[in-house]
Amino acid sequence: MQNHEQQLFLQFYNSLAPEVQRDIKHYLFLYDWYLDEKDPKARGTLQIEMNMLERKYNLEVTHGNKNNQREGA
Repeated sequence: MQNHEQQLFLQFYNSLAPEVQRDIKHYLFLYDWYLDEKDPKARGTLQIEMNMLERKYNLEVTHGNKNNQREGA
């Protein structure tokens, strides 16, 4: 990320409510763990927790599976 983009993101991030900032940090922690996890059961559990946050904020995420992405997206 370029310096200007990083500054814009930080301005946006800092303008969010503390609860939203906490959820973003938690989501990024879970996603990093998900990417490193080899056990399918553990990955499923992490994905369930990420899905709860995605639903809370009405997000659509494919978790890197390009087969699940809609055409043209």
